[in-house]
Amino acid sequence: MSLPQTKMSVMRQEALPIAVIDLETTGLSPWRHDRVVEIGVVLMSPSGVVLEEYETLINPMRDVGPTRIHGITATDILSAPLFEDVAGDVAELLAKASVVAGHNISFDRNFLLEEFARIDVELPEFGVLCTCRLSGRSSLQACCEQFGIAFEGRPHRALDDARATARLLSRLIEDHPLLLAEHALPKLAWPAVKRKNAKPLTRDLARKMAASPPTFVQRLVARSHRDVEEIPENELAYLTLIDRVLEDRVIDQAEEQTLVEAAARWGFSQQSVRKAHRNYLLSLAAHALADGSVSSVERSDLLQVATLLGHDPSELDSILAAAERQLNSVQVTTQKDGLHNELHGLSVCFTGELLSNLNGQAITREMAEALAAKSGLTVSRGVTKKLDLLVVADPNTQSTKARKAREYGTRILAEDVFWRTIGVPVESYGGGRA
Repeated sequence: MSLPQTKMSVMRQEALPIAVIDLETTGLSPWRHDRVVEIGVVLMSPSGVVLEEYETLINPMRDVGPTRIHGITATDILSAPLFEDVAGDVAELLAKASVVAGHNISFDRNFLLEEFARIDVELPEFGVLCTCRLSGRSSLQACCEQFGIAFEGRPHRALDDARATARLLSRLIEDHPLLLAEHALPKLAWPAVKRKNAKPLTRDLARKMAASPPTFVQRLVARSHRDVEEIPENELAYLTLIDRVLEDRVIDQAEEQTLVEAAARWGFSQQSVRKAHRNYLLSLAAHALADGSVSSVERSDLLQVATLLGHDPSELDSILAAAERQLNSVQVTTQKDGLHNELHGLSVCFTGELLSNLNGQAITREMAEALAAKSGLTVSRGVTKKLDLLVVADPNTQSTKARKAREYGTRILAEDVFWRTIGVPVESYGGGRA
């Protein structure tokens, strides 16, 4: 006695693994210059059992695009693998699946096809199952809410979105038992892409690495004299050196070596190195407190500098308290007129998406250029050898402008430093930098 056709179809689809995919990208067009910056894959059974998960940031070798949307910064992807490094892992996951699904999955498929094409790998034209189309063409969060599915994690994180899409798909399968059989891929010849065993890098791991004390501080202490008297006259020179090194909120290898050699040449003790770093933080804290409060942008900047100089972030409150005591003991006057800032008369160019707000409104490139011009700077749209300053939202950006500026030796300022220098009281953007 043969089973009914419907029951046989349902039984066959139980053997079909589903690859649920989500990508975060630098923009909307894979056919121009936009690239993948994060990929999340959930390999699941039709009954909703998760068989395998994969997640990694990807270094796009360009600026990361809309940080306000996906939350990924250039610093996050510094140590991330290139797509070519993980292409074998992704191809292997695709080859395991008989159904490829996602929310607005055509968008993700087009990016995958282009990413593989860049490394001379041609993927077959494969069909997809789109939960967006099947559930009303709304956002993933809206569709999950419609079906009573709790969205766990954060939107626009690839694996969190893939997991939510997998749960949504399970619900759709319950309502339409033949759904997977209708979208099953034919027998495809997936290309064999050699795996490079690249270690995936998640956002959490990237940020943990970024928050670790820099190794140059250990080198500074190791090469500092233990028994010499402090040399206060050299501390000012060292602080000035730190100030210039930290203008872009990055300490590269050459700058590390310069600081180590300077401290050794001046005979700094371990105590004087730590004292100089604390004094630098005190001066920044005093500047932030001069108007009576510390904004979220200022606090974020202080935490970043504290980490770069080897201080535990938990020390920041005590440093702020010390700075406040100093300010209360002297009469402080602040300069509010941006026209008299030290950058007056210099040429400036901006790169990357800006990450600050002014009066609750996101600072656009046009607004930034207008604020710079109002403060007496000359705005340039490109980087040439004559450019004085390049302002970067993220110090580790790999934009073309940033690469040119580093090649020319152009002075690079982090966005927070630039606004503070010209006296613009910015706030952090609404989504935070997490």
